[in-house]
Amino acid sequence: MTTDKKFNLIDEQWIPIRERGLFSLRDIFSDPSLRRIGGNPIQKTAIFKLLCAIAQAAWTPKTEEEWRQSTVEDFCRKCLAYLEKWHEKFWLYGDEPFLQVPAVANVKVAPFAALNPEKASGNTTVLTQIQLQTEPTDAEKALLLVTLMGFATGGKKVDNSLILTPGYKGKSKSGKAGSSLGFMGYLHSYVQTDSVASTVWLNLFSYESLSRLQCYPEGVGTAPWETMPAGEDCGVARKLKDSLMGRLVPLGRFCLLADGGMHYTEGIAHDTYQAGRFDPTQSVGRPKKDFKTLWADPDKKPWRSLTSILSFLGSQDATRFVCSQVELGMSRARDRFESVELWSGGVRVTSNAGEQYLTGSDDFVDSQFEFSPQDVGEQFFVTFSTSAEQLDHLAKRLYMCVLGYYKDMGTDGKPLAERSVAKFWEIAGLHAQELIDSCVPGEDPEPVRYFFRATMRNTYNESCPHFTPRQLQAWAKNQPNASQKGKER
Repeated sequence: MTTDKKFNLIDEQWIPIRERGLFSLRDIFSDPSLRRIGGNPIQKTAIFKLLCAIAQAAWTPKTEEEWRQSTVEDFCRKCLAYLEKWHEKFWLYGDEPFLQVPAVANVKVAPFAALNPEKASGNTTVLTQIQLQTEPTDAEKALLLVTLMGFATGGKKVDNSLILTPGYKGKSKSGKAGSSLGFMGYLHSYVQTDSVASTVWLNLFSYESLSRLQCYPEGVGTAPWETMPAGEDCGVARKLKDSLMGRLVPLGRFCLLADGGMHYTEGIAHDTYQAGRFDPTQSVGRPKKDFKTLWADPDKKPWRSLTSILSFLGSQDATRFVCSQVELGMSRARDRFESVELWSGGVRVTSNAGEQYLTGSDDFVDSQFEFSPQDVGEQFFVTFSTSAEQLDHLAKRLYMCVLGYYKDMGTDGKPLAERSVAKFWEIAGLHAQELIDSCVPGEDPEPVRYFFRATMRNTYNESCPHFTPRQLQAWAKNQPNASQKGKER
């Protein structure tokens, strides 16, 4: 690897912005026309978290009142001043490369394609041109590096033969999954506003808001590029495990860029949500005795988890799910914005025998929906929860009716019933924003609910032919009949 200083993440364009191209860190805090982070869902989350880490290091307000007195323009000036102060720490190459550990230079080099779940490596079948292995640009290397800090897949791609902290016993032959990925792929959520910089400003924790959380006993902590850890369990690493900074930029892999790939070994092993430690963008609850979290699921789009993501609006029971990032953003947005978007996304992965990878049924998922923060309160939550429950009932009723029809026709109807339900949810997803809008105070949700009942009946009719006398008999016998409340009459 070259030791010459080149490609500084503050100056060079590497951050994908949707429909605009690539931009630098300086651009993000200088250009209010940059609206949405681009890339796949885990790249979006990793970039958002890095920007939040820079923001927290630049300025963490003491109280919520201090944040309310601030402006996004003043906030951006603080972030730009911080980037100028720490400019030397953001070189992708050199003696102190950004988020890299030169001490791992002797471990095996993993090829870039093996570290990117979107690329084909080894004996993986190539389905599309985007999966082909190509030499990444410096911009792509920077994005991959930032993403790997929290979203590295577990397995034997890592060379864990090197231990930097004497006596450390936390490494095995198989590397652990990134703390932002987990066993199957966590679902992450946060509130977006009219620009990337404004979004980061809205989601900035104050010392007061952070003190209410029990995940981070070290508080905000120190940005890792200011003081990089010397090993997996050194004093710096332990503080990162207990701080917000350690969840925003987890350093789950110790890397060093090389020709054709990265020197690559397991870094800091963070506790999981089951131990009560998790990212602020995760939704975590304790419905019974154990902590639960929301997973990314290609078969269940993120909008179907909105009742859990927004459960802080309803019951204050300790068993509810909580996404601290969304709760913070929504509560602040009421005084500042007429409209915001709630974004949720992630990737589903398969874990098998210590290896993590994407199978044919795994995929990226993300969604975003517009809200008027003034309308999002307990009344909205109750109405939306009722509508969501009715949708679940309609889907279950459709499944049973199609299954019953094909049973009476003397055939296995399970695959067709599953396909019918998938089609119902696909149509429902296209109208999810209408459902959300119908649940705000002053609106009538019944027309949208009626549409979903009609969709359920139409899907049944399309799935169950009714032309012959025998078909008609089975169709009539099993025909779904949902009442206004979504319950069978």
